[in-house]
Amino acid sequence: YPNGGAATKAWELASGTKSFTGVIAAVAVKDGLLTLDERAADTLGEWKGDPRKSEITIRQLLSLTSGIEGGRVGRKKNKLDAVARPAVADPGTAFEYGPVNFQIFGEIMKRKLKSYEGGRYADALAYLEARILGPLGIEPAQWNRGRDGNPQLPSGADITARDWARFGEFILDKGAVDGALLVDETAFAAMFEGSV
Repeated sequence: YPNGGAATKAWELASGTKSFTGVIAAVAVKDGLLTLDERAADTLGEWKGDPRKSEITIRQLLSLTSGIEGGRVGRKKNKLDAVARPAVADPGTAFEYGPVNFQIFGEIMKRKLKSYEGGRYADALAYLEARILGPLGIEPAQWNRGRDGNPQLPSGADITARDWARFGEFILDKGAVDGALLVDETAFAAMFEGSV
């Protein structure tokens, strides 16, 4: 552990945090909360009247091909600011990296979780901790939240190198822990499909 590191010292993952988002989606598909090809506007009612945004799917959000401008990297956005951003391209026609799509997905999860299991999960992070991180024995040292109090899914996690390695093993095991599959296999595999 060079440069002042230690087995118990957490480090900021920065954009590595985005890796958790696809796993959240794969668990949500398994739990029947969403499908990758459903329209985001089915949950984000404010998008229904917009000709571009009304056609965006969850898959397009997660593959950064939604047509919504990605936003400046490193700039903390809150979810509702992200949801309000305009689409600058037709869904599925352009790739744009940035934090916005991840924050939008977080807002979709928050709304869906309100009616799931009696609202026991406050947000996507609480869901991730209960369904994946807990079973893996991973405890984030910190997870930054935006001005609105919601977890920063694009770049908010600080964890130890050992916990990051545990998460890597989970990915190598295709979403299984001790032989128990925690994710939808098809949705999990979709995380590794490249976009045009």
